[in-house]
Amino acid sequence: MLRPFFLLVCLFVAGQTTLGAGGSSRNPVSLTRWAEENRFKAAFKAGIGELTLSNRWATLTFKRDNKRAVIDGVAVWLAFPVTAHDDDVWISSIDVEKTLRPILKPPRLETGGQIRTIALSAGHGGKDAGKQVGDHREKDYTLKLALELEQQLKRAGFKVVLARSTDQFVELAERPALAKRKGADLLVCLHYNAYAGPGSETARGIETYSLSPPATSATNDNENNPWPWLPGNRFDAENLLLAYKLQQAIVDGTDREDRGVRRAHFLELAQASIPAAYIEGGFMTNSDDANTIYDAAGRQRLAQSIVDGLLAYKRLVERRKPEVVTDTGRPPVP
Repeated sequence: MLRPFFLLVCLFVAGQTTLGAGGSSRNPVSLTRWAEENRFKAAFKAGIGELTLSNRWATLTFKRDNKRAVIDGVAVWLAFPVTAHDDDVWISSIDVEKTLRPILKPPRLETGGQIRTIALSAGHGGKDAGKQVGDHREKDYTLKLALELEQQLKRAGFKVVLARSTDQFVELAERPALAKRKGADLLVCLHYNAYAGPGSETARGIETYSLSPPATSATNDNENNPWPWLPGNRFDAENLLLAYKLQQAIVDGTDREDRGVRRAHFLELAQASIPAAYIEGGFMTNSDDANTIYDAAGRQRLAQSIVDGLLAYKRLVERRKPEVVTDTGRPPVP
């Protein structure tokens, strides 16, 4: 099946359009104009404020006044809501560059570069139990998942670095530092969710996080507190693509609810000196998710899905540039 990176031949045109009076300092981009420039057909449902962009390679859906977009069936949270103004729909140029571009035109490794070694950071450990539901402690199940994933990654041909292999506490800042010292190419942080508030049983599904771009807030930050540039922002494009491919593979492979690719300022992501993603592999407080978390067969499926996501990322970033461009202005089918 063709992948989204065949969408574009040229760079995305950010179209640094301003809204004028009442506009935004985020350099909003007209989505309908962007669609025309990048060979998408646009369909707008005014009644629900939904804009769908589609072509042979991808389908993108946006909703007015909403941060949640859907890209090829995977939920992706934007840094800023899509807005409607002057009979058009607008998206922040930050999201064009930091969200759409990495997925639709993924970055490449330098010629000859390869993804060989994966660092796994099993959340919590030792004195830090993480979330606890009854007798179930998050730290125990993140470690079980890491050990299962280690075996599957080795069978897939990867080398593996473990931030912890026993019930020990490792400082958060030490985890990305260890990954770098051991020569890892990617860092994957493993966690589980839990929710104790009203309707806790209804909270369910998979989330995968990448580091928030500079001057933007975390997806779950209701206070809207943007952070400055952080060391992990050197890999913004790789971080987002890695989170997207992991989320896509996990949702497909486990049939868990898609809570989307999200942004955060987690310390492991912020301090990473290699591309990194942070997986929340389901809710311990939801009975369906818990079957995947506590059950060995469920963990095997989750681990296999993570391997699939890493392999998909590896294929994209290791690909060679197309040597020929057709007269339609699009890359040839490989």
